Amino acid sequence: RMKAKHNGKIDILRAAIKEFLEIAQRTGKGISKHQIAEALYIRHPDMFKSKEDARTIVRYATMSMGSISKKAKNQELADAFHLLAEPIKETDPTPYDIPLGYKKLLVIADIHSRFYDKKALYKAIEDGLKSNCQGVLINGDFMDFYQYSKFDKNPNIVADFASEQDWGVDLLSLLQSLFGVVFLKLGNHDLRRELMIQRLSATMPELQGYTSYQDYLFYEGSNVQFIEDYKHITFGKLNIMHGHEYPSNGIHIAYNRLNKTFDNVLSAHSHRGQSIIRQTINREVYGSWTIGCLCNLSPRYAPKNDWVHGYAIIERDNEGLFEVQNKIIRDEKLFYI
Repeated sequence: RMKAKHNGKIDILRAAIKEFLEIAQRTGKGISKHQIAEALYIRHPDMFKSKEDARTIVRYATMSMGSISKKAKNQELADAFHLLAEPIKETDPTPYDIPLGYKKLLVIADIHSRFYDKKALYKAIEDGLKSNCQGVLINGDFMDFYQYSKFDKNPNIVADFASEQDWGVDLLSLLQSLFGVVFLKLGNHDLRRELMIQRLSATMPELQGYTSYQDYLFYEGSNVQFIEDYKHITFGKLNIMHGHEYPSNGIHIAYNRLNKTFDNVLSAHSHRGQSIIRQTINREVYGSWTIGCLCNLSPRYAPKNDWVHGYAIIERDNEGLFEVQNKIIRDEKLFYI
C-alpha cells in the first residue's frame, strides 16, 4: 500500500536524486536528504503538502535504493555518501602568512586593555620605533573584557571598563600611525565578549550577529588585520601563536610548546619570557620563544606570580630565515633572553 500510495512521488524523487547526484559528483560536495526534500517541496507544492511530507518520501525511497540498484558496491557507496550532508567545519586551520614585504616586526602580547602597564608598553613601543620595525603584531589578549569573565568581579572595576572600547580604539590608532600596519591575533581574553553574546543569543535571538570584535574596535581609516584565535601565524620559518592553542602550564613553557609544535614557535599567554633551542639527530635546529606580558604584574586573581614584562622584535630574510630578539623589561631597562 505504501509503495502504491507514493509511487508518483517516488518517481519524481528518483529523478531529483539522479540530478542532485550529478551535481554532487561535479562539485565534489555532498547534498543532504534534507536539501533534496526542500527542493522537492518548492518544485512540487501541489504534490507535497509540507516539507515534512517531502522528507518522509525521501527517507522512504532512499532506504529502498539498495534493493533496486544494479550498480557495483563501490558506486552504491559513492552515491550514498553524496547524499550525506556536508561535515560542519568550525575552523579553517590554514595559517595566516605575514606578507613578505614585512621583514621586521615588533611583537607584543597580553596587554589586557585597562590592566596594561603604561611604562612597560611605552618601552616596548619606543624600542620598536628605534629598531625601525615595519609593523606591530599584537599576539593575543589585546583586550580583556573583564566584565564578561566567569570569575568573581569587582563592581568598581567593571565600571572602569566602560571606557575599554575607547581605550582599544585609541591605542590601535596610535600604533597604526607609528608603524603603518597592525596585525592583531585574538587570544582567549579577546574572545570573552563574543562567547558571552553567543551564549545569550541561544535564548535571545536578537543578539545574533551583534557587533563583532572587529566592528567593536573599528575606527575611521583603520587597516588593522584581524587574525582568528585558532589560526597560527607564519613569518618565514617562524610560527607564531598566542599560546592558549597549546595549553602548557608549569615551569618549562617554551620547552613544552616546542615539544607540542615540533617546529620553530614564538608564543605568549603565560606572561613569562623564555627561550630554548634544540637540535635534531640530523643537526636541524629548532627554537621556542615565549614573551613576557605588558599588563599589571600583580592582578587580584594572581597577586604572587613569576610573570615578567617583555616583548620581541623579529626579523627575516627572503628565504624565511629569521632572528628573534626576546626582551625582558626590568626597572625600565632591557635584557635579552
